[in-house]
Amino acid sequence: MKDQKNLSAFTNLYSLSKTLRFELIPQGKTLENIQEQGLLIKDENRAESYKKVKKIIDEYHKNFINKALDGLNLTALEAFQSYYTKSIRTDDDKREMGLLQTSMRKQISDRFSKHPNENINIRFKNLFAKELIKIDLKEFVREEDKKLIAEFDNFTTYFTGFHENRRNIYTSEDISTAIGYRLVHQNLIYFLDNLKTFEKVSTSSISDDFAEIIKELEMIVQVNTIEEVFTISYFNETLTQIGIEKYNTLLGGYTSEDNKTKIKGLNEYINLYNQQQTDKANKIGKLKPLYKQILSDRGSASFLPEAFESDNEILEGIETIYHELITIIERIKKLVADLNLFDLDKIYIKNDLGLTDISQKVFGDWGAIQKAVEKMFEIDSPKGNKEGQEKYEERKKKWYRNNDSFCVSYINKCIEQSGLDNKVTIEKYLNYFGSNNDSPDLYTVIITNYDAI
Repeated sequence: MKDQKNLSAFTNLYSLSKTLRFELIPQGKTLENIQEQGLLIKDENRAESYKKVKKIIDEYHKNFINKALDGLNLTALEAFQSYYTKSIRTDDDKREMGLLQTSMRKQISDRFSKHPNENINIRFKNLFAKELIKIDLKEFVREEDKKLIAEFDNFTTYFTGFHENRRNIYTSEDISTAIGYRLVHQNLIYFLDNLKTFEKVSTSSISDDFAEIIKELEMIVQVNTIEEVFTISYFNETLTQIGIEKYNTLLGGYTSEDNKTKIKGLNEYINLYNQQQTDKANKIGKLKPLYKQILSDRGSASFLPEAFESDNEILEGIETIYHELITIIERIKKLVADLNLFDLDKIYIKNDLGLTDISQKVFGDWGAIQKAVEKMFEIDSPKGNKEGQEKYEERKKKWYRNNDSFCVSYINKCIEQSGLDNKVTIEKYLNYFGSNNDSPDLYTVIITNYDAI
C-alpha cells in the first residue's frame, strides 16, 4: 500500500492518445446481398458518371458567368486609368489604385448575387445547392445527358466539395483564382498597356489598313472602327469570354474553318510594319492578348485542376503523363540532335529566364549572354555625338528588353565577338539536353524517376 501511495504522484499526469482502426468486412448474407444487387458495380459506375457531371457543371458555370457579366459597366475604370497612366506614382496613388481595384472586384462579385435580373440571382443561389442537380442542370443539358444527371438525384452531396471549390471563383477577395482578380488585376492592366501601344499604331502607316482590318473581321468584332476598341469604356465589352475572344481575334486574327485562309489581326500588321523599319527605335511593340475568362482556360494551363479522388487516380495520372512526356521528349531529343543541320538564323530562343538559364549553364554567369548581346549592340549602334552616356545606356537596355527572342546564330555571333569561351555553342548545349559532367540528360532523369516511383 505504501508503494502504491508513492506511485500515485506519477499517474494520470499525461494524456495518452490511441488510434483505433476498424475495417467493415461484410459477412454471410450481407456480402451475398451486395453482390446480388450489384451495389459495388453501381458505385463504380457512379464514380465515372461523377467525372462527366463535373465537366457539365463547369460548362454551366461558364454559361452563367457570361450571362451574369453581360452588360456590366465598371464604374471606376476612368479613375483607375488616370492613376495607372501616370509616369511617376506616389504611395498615395498606389493606395488609391488598390482601393479602386477592390471596388471593381466587389462590383463584379455582386453582379452574380445582386443582379438586376432576379432569375440570375436564383441561378447563383442554386449553383451550390441540390437544386443545381435536381432542376437547373436538367434544363441546361441535351436530352441524352439528362439520364446522367438523374443518377445523382439522391446523391447530391457527392458534389459538396466540388461546389465549395467553385464558389471561390465568385469571391471579391484579392485571390488569383477569382473572376474579379482575373479581370481587374490581369486583363485590365493588359488592356491599358494596349491603349498606350495603340497610340503609336494609330499614328503609323498601319492606320491606313484599319478600314480593311475591320471589314475582314466585322462579323466577329462587330464595331464600326478600330478606334472604338481602344478606349477605356470598351473594357466593359471584354468582361465575358465571348467579349475576350472578339478582342483577341482583333489582335491575332483567325484561320478559316477550312484552314486555307488566314485573316490577319493587328499584331500581324505591326509585325510587317516592324520588318520595314531600318531604325529599330521606330518599331512598335505587339498588343497583348487578354487572359481567358475563369474556367474557359481549362484547355491550356489548367485553372483549378481537378482533385484526385483516390490513390489509384494519382498513379494513373503519373502513368499517363509519363508516357506522354516520353513520346514528346524522344521527338525533341531527335530534333535537337540534328540542330546544326538547320538554318540557325531561323531558330529562336525566347528572351526570358530560359536564356539566362542557358547563360548560367554554359558560362557560369546568368548575365553573360546579355552582356555579349549588348556589346554587339554597341558595335551596330554606337553612341551618337550628342547623346549622353546615361541616355545611351537607357536606349541599349530598352532595345534588349524589347527583343522577344534572338536567333541562335546571332547569339553565337555575339558570344564570339565578346571574347567569351565559346567551345560550347548554343546548338551544342541544346543537343546535350541538359546533361553535363555531373548529371544525366533530362530524358534519363525522367526515366530514372519514373522507375523509382
